[in-house]
Amino acid sequence: MEQQIQDLVDSIRKEGIDEANRERDSIISKAQKEADRIIAEARANASKMIEDATKECELRNQSARASLSQAARDVSLSLKASIEKLLAGILSADIAAAMDEKLLSQLVLRAGEKCTGDVDFEISGPDAQKIAAALKSQLRDRLVSGSGITVGDGYEGLHIVSKDGSGYIDLSADQIAAVLRPHLSQAVKAEIFD
Repeated sequence: MEQQIQDLVDSIRKEGIDEANRERDSIISKAQKEADRIIAEARANASKMIEDATKECELRNQSARASLSQAARDVSLSLKASIEKLLAGILSADIAAAMDEKLLSQLVLRAGEKCTGDVDFEISGPDAQKIAAALKSQLRDRLVSGSGITVGDGYEGLHIVSKDGSGYIDLSADQIAAVLRPHLSQAVKAEIFD
């Protein structure tokens, strides 16, 4: 009987151990599957994060390139405007320097011959007083009666003004430069920018 009890105990123990082993294997298998799922999910998340970061870097690179391109364009336009302004100033200064007593007297004389009404010839510039006095004495007999030579302010050159307000011609250095500038700009652009 003792042997039977021993066999029964051994049998129960063996069944308990077998059951515990099966339970252990099941738990380990479930844990392994859960671990594999978590690892796969983590890898997918990591892959998506890397892909998103790569896209964001590319987007930032494109934005930086566009900003750099825009900045280069702005600098180019600013440089072009500065050069055109400098050239206009040089042109205006050269025209102002060329407007001496001889040129102004020719302009006044020719304009005076063509005028049919009373006009004032307004001279302005550094030597305007001297030039106006010289022109008055030189052209006294050649100007249409009612026309006069006066001294203006704030520009260099000549303004021809109709006394009745019907006409005005601006022959200042700045205005002549503004009229000439579009005709010179193609040659200047070709020299500088091409």
